[in-house]
Amino acid sequence: MNKLGRQLLASMLAALGFLAAQSSHAIFLNLIPPSVSTTVGGPVSVDVRVSALGTGVSVGGFDLSVGFNPSLLTPTGVTFGPSLGNPALFEALTSFSFATPGVVDLAEVSLLSVAALGALQSTAFSLATVSFNGIANGTNVFQFVGPLELSDAFGRPLAVPEPATALLMGLAVVGLLSVRRRSA
Repeated sequence: MNKLGRQLLASMLAALGFLAAQSSHAIFLNLIPPSVSTTVGGPVSVDVRVSALGTGVSVGGFDLSVGFNPSLLTPTGVTFGPSLGNPALFEALTSFSFATPGVVDLAEVSLLSVAALGALQSTAFSLATVSFNGIANGTNVFQFVGPLELSDAFGRPLAVPEPATALLMGLAVVGLLSVRRRSA
């Protein structure tokens, strides 16, 4: 391998190491289930879950969008989980919108103290559940659309890794290693 190839490989490995270090403290967002079979008139729901919260880390707010196939589903509602406070008691502010076809926008900000949030939250919990009605038969795959904004109890951003970035970096390293083997 030439000098440029070695430098590129070293840079890629350093970047992967950085991503691995970041992800060990990263919080994960998942859509459960990631896909569903739909039927006309059938109810469907997807749970937006946060996991891998470290000790002493609380979620104080989020702003995200869930994508779906609008030819299979129509959204009917959003139920926010109790872990950021009760909006009816003015412990949290919530918002959701079905304005963009194929996208449900949802956000919540807690008005509770750090101690109160810590008492409500475990290392994994549901942020919200989005409900739909089936309008056609098929298989719908849920996905996050756009940036995933998650903040701690002080309003500071929390790291949510982008799986596509880590996958792309890993594929680049594998490609470099295979080029190295062929040239050796």
